[in-house]
Amino acid sequence: MVEESSAITFKVENGLAIASMSQPKTRNAFTPDFLTSIEQIIGTCKENKKITALILTGTNGVFSAGGDIKGMVKRIELGDQHPDYIRERIYKLNEWLQQLRHLDIPVIAAVNGPAYGAGFGLALCADFILASEDARFCASFCRIGAIPDCGVLFTLPRMIGLQKAKELMYTGRPIDADEAKDLGIAMDVYPANKLYNVAIALARRIQHVSPTAFTITKRITNQTFENTATSIVEMEAAGQAICLTSNYHKDAVERFVTKKPLRFNWEAT
Repeated sequence: MVEESSAITFKVENGLAIASMSQPKTRNAFTPDFLTSIEQIIGTCKENKKITALILTGTNGVFSAGGDIKGMVKRIELGDQHPDYIRERIYKLNEWLQQLRHLDIPVIAAVNGPAYGAGFGLALCADFILASEDARFCASFCRIGAIPDCGVLFTLPRMIGLQKAKELMYTGRPIDADEAKDLGIAMDVYPANKLYNVAIALARRIQHVSPTAFTITKRITNQTFENTATSIVEMEAAGQAICLTSNYHKDAVERFVTKKPLRFNWEAT
């Protein structure tokens, strides 16, 4: 169960989980309250089998500014910013980011404004990134003498290719929504006042897909770049053996041959 938090507003409506980052004073930075809240949200989405999709978005025209710079300054002043602490913090961050990336449900990032640093990394964990016309993406780590974290070193090169990822990481250059779409970061761009409803509509359209088939497809696809063709075929064979003996598949085949509406049909939704 997710506790009440001023950092993230969380609700579940008709199977859709919606997490709205809502701390405008920090521009939705990764404060301790924020990190606790999102970790709880991921846990809820894993445990509640009635949740069919998760939508991550921001409020007040901001997605997430990323790292808590004020918190960093405070730790430096107190002498707490030492290597062992930083390493453990990065391990902890990536632990829940990996859980988010591998959730067994569709994850949609509705990026309604700046997604900088760790906020960019958060968006890159989603299956789909929808951007408003006001969205900005930036691997801003180099601006403070840091390396990319929150999985960006892993996710960004796989999404846009090594050379372009290096450019964005080496320069800290922000890109707007249209360039993000051209690079393949954003799936599409929408007016700010339509973004939320588009994200809801996308989640609803894929709500009745086979949970088993979706989960297996996602898990295998997430490993595509780390495995050989032979390994992927082995996963494919095992996954298909599960899917083609499932009740969902049997029902779908029966509906198809008897010309009944399918439970999941993208064109008819």
